[in-house]
Parts: sequence; C-alpha cells; structure tokens
Amino acid sequence: MKRYLMGIDNGGSDIKCAIFDLKGQEVAVSSTQVALDIPEPGFTERDADKVWKANIKVIRDAMEQAGIAGEEVAAVGLTGYGNGMVLTDELGRAVYPAIVSTDDRASGYCKKFREDGTERKLFPYTRQTTWSAQPAVMLPWFRDHLPGVLEKTRWVLGIKDYIRFHLTGEFATEITEASSGCLVDLDTRRFERKLFEFLGIEDCYQKMPPIFESAEISGRVTEAAAKLTGLEAGTPVAAGYFDIDANALASGILSSEELCLIAGTWSINEYLSKEASKDIDSKENVATLSYLKDYYIMEDSTPTSASNFNWFIKSLLRPERPDAAISEIYQECNKLVEAIAPQDSDVIFVPYLFGSATHQDAKGAFLNLTGADDRNTMLRAVYEGVVFSSAHHVYNLKRPIESYTKARLSGGVSNSEVWSQMMSDVLQISIETLAGDEPGAKGAAMGAGVACGVFASLEEAVEKMVNIGKTYYPRKEYADIYARKFKRYEAALQAVDMLAETI
Repeated sequence: MKRYLMGIDNGGSDIKCAIFDLKGQEVAVSSTQVALDIPEPGFTERDADKVWKANIKVIRDAMEQAGIAGEEVAAVGLTGYGNGMVLTDELGRAVYPAIVSTDDRASGYCKKFREDGTERKLFPYTRQTTWSAQPAVMLPWFRDHLPGVLEKTRWVLGIKDYIRFHLTGEFATEITEASSGCLVDLDTRRFERKLFEFLGIEDCYQKMPPIFESAEISGRVTEAAAKLTGLEAGTPVAAGYFDIDANALASGILSSEELCLIAGTWSINEYLSKEASKDIDSKENVATLSYLKDYYIMEDSTPTSASNFNWFIKSLLRPERPDAAISEIYQECNKLVEAIAPQDSDVIFVPYLFGSATHQDAKGAFLNLTGADDRNTMLRAVYEGVVFSSAHHVYNLKRPIESYTKARLSGGVSNSEVWSQMMSDVLQISIETLAGDEPGAKGAAMGAGVACGVFASLEEAVEKMVNIGKTYYPRKEYADIYARKFKRYEAALQAVDMLAETI
C-alpha cells in the first residue's frame, strides 16, 4: 500500500490541506476561505466553528482528489499563522471568535509595555519585544476589556492547536509557535510563570496547554474526527510548526548560511542562528525557537507583500474583467510589467495597505506620479514595492547579502517568473524557487513524516521531499538602477512616516 503525508495549513487568508507522496510531490491540494469579521477597527476574527468545518471540507476534498483512503495517510502535520488565539472552555468549545494574527486591537499595550519597562523585564527570557497579536499582549487586553471571556476560558490555543483538539481530543501546543508569543523562556522551552506575573495575568498561566516538540506525535485521530474527515482513526498527528518554520523547512533551510524569503500575504525574511541576544539594547530581529533544536530563527517581517497586489487587482483590474480567470489576469500583469524597463518608470509604491514596516500608523501610497503615468506604470510600481519591502527586511537582518550561500523564495511572488527575477535583480543574489505551491503544508507534512518514523530526521525529510523549481540569477546591468530606486523607496518610507506623525 502506498503511503502519503498530509499537511494542513490554517493561514491568515486561506485554509488548505495538501497531500504529498514520500518524494515530496503534491498529489492533491484543497483550499477554502472563512470570511474575516471586523466588528471594530483593528479587530480581525473568524467564527471558530466555521474554521473547523472548513478544515473538514479541505481534508475530505484533498483525499477525494488524491483518490486515497484514510489508511493510506501515514501521518498528519499542522501549521498556521502564529499568535492570535482561540479561547476555549474545558470541552474545547470556543468562548470567543478565533482571533487572527493581523488583529491590532491591543497595539496600545505594546506602547505601554515599552514605556513602563515591562518589555525590558520580558526580553532576557523571550528575546522578543511585543507586538499586538501576541497572547502576551492579547491576554492583558481581555483582562481589562472582556474579563468575563477570560473567566470562561480554560485553554489558550493557537489556531492549529484548536484544529489539533478537534482531530485528536488533545489540548496541546508546540514549541515553535509557543516561543513566539512572548510567554516562553527560550532556554527552558517552557511557559515561564514570571512572565505572566510581569504582565499582570498570573491566572492565565494555568490556561496554557502542554508544549510538544514539533516533530513529536501530539495525538491521534479520534473515531469522531475520522467519521467527519475520512481519515483513519488512530492516524498520528504531529505537533506541527509556526508557519514561518514550516515554510523554511519546506525550503530546505538547514544552516545559518541560507536565506529564506517568503513573499505571500506577509513579507517574511529569515535565517537560522545559533545565537540570540538577551540584551534588549542590542536586539536586531525577532528571535523564536526553530524546527532545528540547536537554532533560533531570526526573522524580520510585516504584512507588506503580495496582499497589496491582490488589492490592486480587486480594486483596479477586476471591475473591468469580472469574468476573467484570476490566473489569466496574473499572466497579463506579468506581461505588462515586463514590457516596462525599470529605468523607464519613476513611480514608487509603499506597500503599507495592510500594515507598516516602519511607523505603526504609516499607510500605503503611490508617490512621484505624473500625468504621463498610467495604470501599467502603477502596476510595475506595485511589483517593485513588494520586492523593495523584502529587501528592506533583508537589510534589517543585519547581515551582508554576500554572507548567504543561497536564497530560497516561496509564496505567491515565486509563482511569477517576472517577480522572482526582479527579486534576484534587486538583491543581487541567486534565488531558487520551490517546485509545488504549498510550502507551509509541505513543511508540516515533513515534520509529520519524522514523527511517524517515515523519515529518521528532518535532514532526511529535506533530502527526500524538497524539490527545487527554477533558479534566477542576478543581472548585473540592473544593479545600479535598482539600487537608486531602492534608495528612493526608503525615502518614500520616511515620507509616509512623517505623514503618520501629523495625524
């Protein structure tokens, strides 16, 4: 009987299930969405029960597409957006909608923690400053604004942990995501009671689930879940990964000399490091525990990537072509951008429509427009702005480009040859893309393969399942052109920051 690995990815936009053979080939992929609810500015939530039903759908659809039975799935792996949270009672019923990682309701608490010294107390344990969707920030917000919800809460779960409960009946989390929430001591790899005391949420310490290592079995599919999904009861479910880890693992990143670029909804830029400073004054990047036990992931990221392009299509292109296939529109966009030489367009786009990489209140903008420009030059500016955002983050990693032996690119940008080549030209580094479209789900499946014994190690999983798509080489003739344009892009960031200060 042939065996397969399943990865389930609950992202900020899509919920996906992908099935892979043991050579890393995608056998089937199913995707769906659950609408975001925005009851107030800054809130981003989803109905938790609808999220679970969407997971049932994509699991069943993927297995039907693959034409396989439940017993052929050797193991299931989980991944999803990090932070945000699902608050449940002792029976696993959500007592509040699932909060997505783009939620910004608690941003004022980050400022408070910086000013009152709380961040400084947290940092030697967590190696992190706070951001608004972390449980370390969200839980104090609930304490002050919705204490009744916290009183009903028995478990504080991540989105994939909520799915784990429905699949296995187990309340648990895993180390890569847990380490990102500013509540874990990165040395002991456990929730630290002192951190809860620093934050004034001591009662929440008992609400945190047990932490598993990512490639451990965290539970097995129950009879009830088997009936709903088509999986076989008893199928092992691996603990899983924070999506930045799943993507990096699926990119085959196994050493500190490799740069991982993920350009999808978020611009995520990261590398592995054996060191992470405990001194907040020398902090350079976000540090979390990685899928490799001896390494941290050093990350610089914001939601300043291809979601901005999707907005451009929805707002400026789709209304004229409501019946066109989205793939057709993508292809036309690539041709339009390729038809304009980089030196022939001076329009700058700041991709801050869904979040900022600089001032927290800065917004997106087109700058330097003239009467000679048209929608096509604006489109090229969007492509460039997304790439420049990645470059901005890569330079924030505080390592020279020459220190990396290679770079791997995944996410929506990697599906465009024009965009991928632009990334190589801007960074002036060779870039490899991945075969297949679902690196997050693949990374989760690879970890599941180790958990169930199909692979002896993550290194073997990488060797067997990571397949390179195409390699792009930097064109030297564009180096100076893009360097000048990037300098102007950085000036544009200063401009929108200055505007934000006047609001």
